[in-house]
Amino acid sequence: MDRRNGKKSRRERSKLPIAAIGVLGLGFSLAAAGYSLATVAATKHNFSSFSTAEIKTSETSEICVFCHTPHNSNPSGPIWNKQDTGSTYNVYESQTLAATMSPNAPALGQPSGPSKLCLACHDGTIAVGSVLNKPGKGAMAGSFNVTGPGITSGKISSASTSYVGTDLKDDHPISFEYSLSYPSNTEIKDNLTLPAAVKLDSSSRIQCTSCHDPHGTIFPKFMVASLENGGLCQACHDKRYWNTNPAVHSTSTATWNEAGINPWHEDMGAAGWTDDNPQVQSCLACHSSHKGASGKMLLKGTNPGTSLVEAEEWTCLNCHNGNAASKSVEGQFNYMYKHDVKGTYGLHTASRGAAGEPVRESAANLGTNRHAECADCHNGHGAKSGSHTVGGPNGNIIGANALGSWGVKPTWGIAGNASTTYTAVDFASLNPGADNLEGYLCVKCHSYYAYGVMPPNVPSGNANGSLVLQSDPTADMNINNAGIHPVFALGKNTPPSNANANWPANGLGLTNTFRYVDFPGGTREGFFNMTHDSTNTCSDCHGSSVLNDPKGTHGSDEKWILRRNETGIGTLQNFCYNCHRRDVYGDEGYVGPNANYSRVSHPVDGLGLSSPFYQAGASTGNNGNKFGNLCLTCHGGAYDSANNQMKGIHGSNAAAGPSGDPLGYRLMNGACVESHTRGTTLSGVSMTFRSVTPATDPVCNNNFTNFTGSAANYNCNTISDCSN
Repeated sequence: MDRRNGKKSRRERSKLPIAAIGVLGLGFSLAAAGYSLATVAATKHNFSSFSTAEIKTSETSEICVFCHTPHNSNPSGPIWNKQDTGSTYNVYESQTLAATMSPNAPALGQPSGPSKLCLACHDGTIAVGSVLNKPGKGAMAGSFNVTGPGITSGKISSASTSYVGTDLKDDHPISFEYSLSYPSNTEIKDNLTLPAAVKLDSSSRIQCTSCHDPHGTIFPKFMVASLENGGLCQACHDKRYWNTNPAVHSTSTATWNEAGINPWHEDMGAAGWTDDNPQVQSCLACHSSHKGASGKMLLKGTNPGTSLVEAEEWTCLNCHNGNAASKSVEGQFNYMYKHDVKGTYGLHTASRGAAGEPVRESAANLGTNRHAECADCHNGHGAKSGSHTVGGPNGNIIGANALGSWGVKPTWGIAGNASTTYTAVDFASLNPGADNLEGYLCVKCHSYYAYGVMPPNVPSGNANGSLVLQSDPTADMNINNAGIHPVFALGKNTPPSNANANWPANGLGLTNTFRYVDFPGGTREGFFNMTHDSTNTCSDCHGSSVLNDPKGTHGSDEKWILRRNETGIGTLQNFCYNCHRRDVYGDEGYVGPNANYSRVSHPVDGLGLSSPFYQAGASTGNNGNKFGNLCLTCHGGAYDSANNQMKGIHGSNAAAGPSGDPLGYRLMNGACVESHTRGTTLSGVSMTFRSVTPATDPVCNNNFTNFTGSAANYNCNTISDCSN
């Protein structure tokens, strides 16, 4: 002891054990970083003989040595006690990240900094116990024999949940600069607002240590914050719509019934799955930060047939199969005709065109890589619960389940022509006038926007099963056409309520020909809210053939994904009666008591039940055309042989046949019609039919007799004026 100042002499100080000096030095480093030896000791990163974990060694009681050494350390990290792996990694890539980096920002490169250190063990290439400097005098590389579940030959095996491997395409991107200046990062929060627990490295890069603290935390899996309710994820991510709508997936309390594939990634809340739901699972209900779908936004759907994470649809279907979500749509994709989400993989590739733009799929990809995925119509971050409201002037607006999605708004040109100019629109509101028609969603795939002048085949084929090309709905339902189903604008035939003297004095006018009369005020869900001055959506006609299935164009056992007649009267194929009254228009074996409610009484030939349109048989009634739907004999159901296209059902601007009026007026270009002359109150309607060979004609099954029928019940002399 130096008696002058009470301090130990240099000689006495030198007697402090070397091992103690090492521990003190390392302890100071840890203390400076806010960690303690005790914290690490209680984690799975304690591989010493004193560890209570299953993976450990019996060869040393030291804890820190597996990662750190005070001497002869690897210069790539803080007194790092492991060699570099030498591995080359397949890094994460997606259309919304790497491909849209700004020209001055590099694409994702090889892991660096702390991430590279973590991967020294977690990529499975180096033994957990392998170190540069074993304890003891002098530098001595070696390896401790670490054993336990998931360890093979001392290395983390691919069977372990801790295994990351060298293919990082299915892992959250790392080692990239976190910056709002990247176009790819328009849906992240400012790095200046990150919570203290989320740390960037010295180069402002996201690393493994931004989410994980290897020395231990109070949260599972070394997470620096709770994953529940999206806590840690939303520290960085600010996904469009997620908090502003809010999306149903952020508020749903639906639980898993423990049948089929477990839709959840982590067990949140109390132990077990009974308290897990989309609200608490939040981001992890659909995404996995590790072992997600490669290059697909880390979606985590597991194909129940292969038990592999394959593609995006199973992320949705493992909930929407009746095991968690209240609506089960999974079975509809097993029907004969469908938007085949189970049959297409990896073709949906959304991207950003420029900084600040939302994620959308390019028109080129929609056209050349024809596909159907859930994300083509729904946005999991913005969708709410509920289908569209049927009927009324705003009956063509999207349902809440399409919020957050997008479509294309056509610029309407000359009647009969397809639109060639479109404006992309986002569905952020259900308010009228917000550019949110359901038809805009459909025509982003089914129009010139996607396939240009080369339309694809109709998957269901023509009425006779032959190969036929899709028509363009923006030509069929061009709002300037002579006749349209009112998907984009109100229909053409809107006479005043007193135009027909046969209508009851109920003020409903032409609506007396619609099913609304049976359920006034919309007392029954579905088509029955439709009136003559309503608008409608594509899914009012296209949808499941099973009555109680959830709404939507998922699949059907009817061709062209058509719904069936859901009224309980008439034949199943006459789905027109879902809106139009059977007792006004009649069908096989039935002449309705209110046939004079329509402009021209039906059957139009005046023959009643003896009319070939109203008789059942091989070539009459529904069998008079190959669609199997009586209405399409005269209305719509046309075949354009010059262009090999189906036309007329959605709408028409067809010119007159060899005689008479324009066929597009009231969609009179049916499967068998050649010419039509409209009736007036003074003259009868005239019909001329095509001469066909029923065995070979694509749409018509019979040679009907031409006739002049009954006079009109009210006049409608021009397309623009139905009031006289």
